[in-house]
Amino acid sequence: MTGASRWCRAASGLLGVLALLGAPERGLAAEPAPVAWYVGAGGGPGWSAAMDKAGHNRDTTCSPNRDCGGRVVEGFRWFQDLAPAAGRTFEVTAGRRIGRLRVELSATQQTHAAALETIGITYLDGSDRAPRIADSPYTSRSTNTVGDLTTRTLSLNVYRDLPPSGARATPYLGAGLGIAIIEVSRLYFHSDYSCRPDRTCEPPADRFDTVKVADLRDVVPAAHLFAGVGFRLSDRLALDLKFAYRAMGDLADRHTYRRHEFPGLAFHEAVTGIRQGSVLLGVRYAWASGAAR
Repeated sequence: MTGASRWCRAASGLLGVLALLGAPERGLAAEPAPVAWYVGAGGGPGWSAAMDKAGHNRDTTCSPNRDCGGRVVEGFRWFQDLAPAAGRTFEVTAGRRIGRLRVELSATQQTHAAALETIGITYLDGSDRAPRIADSPYTSRSTNTVGDLTTRTLSLNVYRDLPPSGARATPYLGAGLGIAIIEVSRLYFHSDYSCRPDRTCEPPADRFDTVKVADLRDVVPAAHLFAGVGFRLSDRLALDLKFAYRAMGDLADRHTYRRHEFPGLAFHEAVTGIRQGSVLLGVRYAWASGAAR
């Protein structure tokens, strides 16, 4: 079971618990049950755990030496760490309050600058890269960079106010399920081949130059957990301070090399372990008195 699946199950369970907690208490006098629609917006800092990034292609040539050391080569794999810097988050919401429960539709965007660190390169058969030939006339230099990690989520959330009811500051818990559009922008790889000054290269070294430029995108499931406190400023207006945690499925995408010895060769990329958090300061505005608690 994947990490995203575990979080989806946990969030589903929490949604059920919140629904039970929202049921009227037997034997107690019913509290006033304000019903109101509301909208809200907020923003704040965000963080993202380091992720694993891996890719592969089907290049079987062992370029440029044409010597695979006797191995049966099915292509190359590369393994990297995708490390996001501190980011920023923005959220807009629309929902309905019924008593202590709020049901809400939210749209969130979180953006991080990111960096890549290469861990290793192997063939698909699991072997190390082909040994370099000592008298090879070719040398190479590679550059691999990435731009931003951006996640845009749309989720249906349920919140449950905690006692005491009617206080100016009301803590709450929540959970949600939805989808996330994940984008890793400006992925760039350039492997530049050259000929040693004292050697002759045939074919020419630049024939083996490789360039890939792509924006990786995928739509994946997302699960959310929330904890926060609402500060009632008036019957219609509330200030909201919220911690949000989200777990998302794995990104997988496929593109064609911009330049390669074999035109049309495709490469596949995957990003796993996508976990994010944020602290949001926002405002909620309700349509009925007593709704924004």
